[in-house]
Amino acid sequence: MERTGLNVLVYGDVNANIIDGSSIWLTSISETLAQYKDITVNVLLKYPIMRKTVINNLFEYDNINIIDPYTDESIKQNNKLKKKLTKFLSYTIAAETIDFLDSINNYDLIIIRGYNLSKEISQVYKVSHKTVYYITDFPQQEEDVTKEDIIYLTTMYQNSAALAGQTKELINYFKDILGVEEDGKFLYLPPMIPNNKLGDYNFTNRSNTLIYAGKFSPLWKVPDMFKITNKINGINLKFVVIGDKFHNYPYQYNYRYNVERVLTESNRVQWKKGLTRKEVQEEIQRSDLGVSWRHEALDDSKELSTKVLEFGINGKPVIFNRNSLHESIYGQDYPLYANTEEEFEEKVKLAFADNGVYKKAAETVNRVSENHTFEKVAEYLIPKLKNIANEVESFKHIEDRYFDKVHLLFAGHDLKFAKMLIDYFTAHKDYIVKIDQWNGHNSHDEQHSLECLDWADVVVAEWGLGNAVWYSNRLRKDQKMIIRMHLQEKNTEYPKETKWSSVDQIVFIAQGIKNDIFEEFPFIPEHKATIIENLVDTELLDKPKLPDSKFNLGMQGICPSRKRLDLAIDIFEKLWKQDNRYKLYVKGKLPNEYNWLWARTAEREYYTEIFTKINSSPWKNSVIFEGWGDISEWYQKINFVLSPSDFESFHLAVAEGMAARTIPVIRDWDGSKYIYEDKYIYHETDEAVDLIIKLNSLSVEEQAKWREDAREFIVNNYEKYKLCDKWDQLIKGIVS
Repeated sequence: MERTGLNVLVYGDVNANIIDGSSIWLTSISETLAQYKDITVNVLLKYPIMRKTVINNLFEYDNINIIDPYTDESIKQNNKLKKKLTKFLSYTIAAETIDFLDSINNYDLIIIRGYNLSKEISQVYKVSHKTVYYITDFPQQEEDVTKEDIIYLTTMYQNSAALAGQTKELINYFKDILGVEEDGKFLYLPPMIPNNKLGDYNFTNRSNTLIYAGKFSPLWKVPDMFKITNKINGINLKFVVIGDKFHNYPYQYNYRYNVERVLTESNRVQWKKGLTRKEVQEEIQRSDLGVSWRHEALDDSKELSTKVLEFGINGKPVIFNRNSLHESIYGQDYPLYANTEEEFEEKVKLAFADNGVYKKAAETVNRVSENHTFEKVAEYLIPKLKNIANEVESFKHIEDRYFDKVHLLFAGHDLKFAKMLIDYFTAHKDYIVKIDQWNGHNSHDEQHSLECLDWADVVVAEWGLGNAVWYSNRLRKDQKMIIRMHLQEKNTEYPKETKWSSVDQIVFIAQGIKNDIFEEFPFIPEHKATIIENLVDTELLDKPKLPDSKFNLGMQGICPSRKRLDLAIDIFEKLWKQDNRYKLYVKGKLPNEYNWLWARTAEREYYTEIFTKINSSPWKNSVIFEGWGDISEWYQKINFVLSPSDFESFHLAVAEGMAARTIPVIRDWDGSKYIYEDKYIYHETDEAVDLIIKLNSLSVEEQAKWREDAREFIVNNYEKYKLCDKWDQLIKGIVS
């Protein structure tokens, strides 16, 4: 029997108070669904309503119900949920809110937009099975897709009503990643634009008026397009600009000020700021030429601009980039493609000077746009959604609202070494992950920790400090606990205060630190100990060396003094005296950026002496200090990574360098022999110098072999997925 109606919840992880493509999508999908009177559309908002510019049209529909979570009566009566509401719905609270609303309203389908939100619902809530995921912020280049992304996408596909894509190209891309050929759960959900077609299209230029409507971002060629237009001579031009959202990415200094200056000081620009969608349509109709010109970095996008369609439905041609997506939709011979600044200027002049070009471009864009009106998309979409709702009917009344998974909690003050573990288990189909971020060794939000304790099946204490003491003394008998030990614990009293009978496993990151800990604290149960080393993201670090890296030394992290920057300087200085092409790159914070360190007289004097030496030396310009940043790019220019420390637990910087094909030069600090091969380890400074000179005297092929050997060693021993799998087996072992 054919379904006659649908009760649908729509949520976008977007701010509907701001005009941009994502907020326009929220209103567009809602209006498209509302074209059929037997569809009830419930629109949940992420932010409280501050202004109605974007959502104004939704109030005109009898079958659209807008849910402001900050005023909705049912949500206000849920005290647990009400307490979690802040200035906006985070994706975790949004997921909880969606699940709660479904528990009382039994929606037929839920349609959501947002990758993080989709991950949360598909992993945690059984309402996922009647949810349509519309994903736009998933990496759109295969080389950027991580294993975790693949796991998330697979889980969404399996635990969904449908996986929606804006274009056929995007759907095929998802299929390739998932390795599926059939349509299965894929849903084509094209861009949607208002029905307000003009009665008669003239397809003629009237007043040389350009129009741009959207966000202001460097990637959206703002303010470039306005500056170029200002320089065009011989034509009387006007540029109507609509929008008030600034997105400064990639970052440019003083970006908003510079854009506003161009917008307000140009005689040709009329800045209308934020308008309703209806007002935008009216401005488009009064204009002559739309602009949707983007940075070349976006040329591989698999999504179609809704604004181009809005220009087209109003009979206006558009200047936009030539790329494979646009050529497949608008044809290779579309006359107003522009990629460079020169082409942009040329196409503005051409559109206004050549009536034939103007008409051809306008007709082409209009023809495509007519298939994207609310009415036209609804004709295709509503039957599809009704069929999907029929297929997931059994999930309409869900008794158990959560997936049965291991509740895994990570607790600690410094989780940077655990980040890859956290990401892995967050993506894993068998786990739900929470974080208890402590402020210090013994400082935390106790109420939050109590809630985490009540929730957890397994607690992983990252560092055996105050967090390990607190949790081990409060654990229930049915709960499990793992403590991961590093180096810092050795010089504290916390291991003496830990309740070791509550601890199921102790993970050490290296044999050397395990030996030290048991020597210092012999009462710790050794039969509970295992070694799982630090994880290295070998995929991220798999980048080619730069051609001029041969004489570059690198040291990552120089604080505190036990890192022995002075020995690194000694190695560098001896090399520089033999060949002044050598450079030493130092990555990380300077000592005076650590208040606790700089307050120590001995530490301050140590670094003052070193910097005095550097500044008075003939090679001072060959020692380059750099802040934190992308290490994968940094290591592309480093040929040798130095580890001159007095002692380390693992020295992750060395492993990261090796994964990036950087040759390590490691002082024989205690425990190094358990972690790295002997051929990289030296005893005296002169040995380190000799090793570097020897390797730099090898042929290109021989040195490349050393680099590949270094990477292969890390891939075979410390690659993150191999070690994450060990953690997975460890946790499942203690749970079972």
